[in-house]
Amino acid sequence: MDYSELLKLKLKMSYRKRIVLLPGFGEDKRIFRKIAPYLSDYELLYIDYRSVLNQFTPDNIEVNGFINALCEHYDINEDDILIGHSLGGYISHLLRQQLGCDNCLIASFTNPKKIKLPYNYKKLTKWFTDKGGFTSIPFRQIVRLKYRNSPALPDLENSLEVFQEYGKQDIYKLIRLLQPRWKGWLKWLLPAPAEVAPSLILHPKKDSIVAPPDEPHIQLPGNHFSPVTYPELVGKHLEVWLIRLKREKALKMEIEAELQGISGWENAELTY
Repeated sequence: MDYSELLKLKLKMSYRKRIVLLPGFGEDKRIFRKIAPYLSDYELLYIDYRSVLNQFTPDNIEVNGFINALCEHYDINEDDILIGHSLGGYISHLLRQQLGCDNCLIASFTNPKKIKLPYNYKKLTKWFTDKGGFTSIPFRQIVRLKYRNSPALPDLENSLEVFQEYGKQDIYKLIRLLQPRWKGWLKWLLPAPAEVAPSLILHPKKDSIVAPPDEPHIQLPGNHFSPVTYPELVGKHLEVWLIRLKREKALKMEIEAELQGISGWENAELTY
């Protein structure tokens, strides 16, 4: 078998890679149902945050511990590709900092300050959650009224259902992940660590929940729920991005093969 045939064989064997799909606040796997067909070449893993939220209380939950728990529970590693919507995109960004995974943010943020809602008012969010605000009849009526003419209404109905399933404690734990924590005086003096930018950002032009990112991004039409309101467009962008990742990996493997020689290439460990 010559070099080019060996390269094709190695790439064909390594194409079946895992994509980890991270839903937003009040969402589950249904938010990805319309873009999943564009990811059919990959194994899909849908994250349910409840699988690790039971390890924490509202008082002790913090970002690093939550990320570590997700990695351990789902065996997330550097070879995975991450796609997150809203809060899920932020979590994918944090995972990328720790593991180096390629990731895509959809209607999301790398800094919670981009959220347009009052998530950082701790007393208000605790009171609202404790009173069952996210599962109350008035809240449900407000959501239905605001989005009554929106194609995203079915997904808002899904979110109302998810809030019921999560319960007050787990809802509040997710909010706590976004809220700023007190730092020791020495940490305030230290510069913030450099962050690795997301691999791809898709952001709707009329997003009323998250402000546009400062990072380079592709602008989408529609509102916050673009994976279900514009699935064809989002899916095509994802397809192009995934092809680019494959080509970049193939080029890297080819360069490594040339450096190692054919014998080294045949024994090289594949991760893609």
